[in-house]
Amino acid sequence: MTKKLEKLANEMINLSPEEGKQLSLIIRAKMMPEQAKKQQDGLLKQQNPQAQQQMNNMGQRPGGNMPMPNSREAAMRGLLR
Repeated sequence: MTKKLEKLANEMINLSPEEGKQLSLIIRAKMMPEQAKKQQDGLLKQQNPQAQQQMNNMGQRPGGNMPMPNSREAAMRGLLR
């Protein structure tokens, strides 16, 4: 494996400027789908944090976890008849 990589590195070093340009185009083209996916994931994470917070809070009671009032508190609030 090491010899293969050394041979590849030597070939890359000895490329002409035109071959270097062609190689860079090929590498960019091969990496495009991966970069596009990373960019898309990044954009999703950058979406409005307030909207994300609202989505997380959906289905929860306003005010958080309020304990059930005991009979004395309920009477004071006028909840008991």
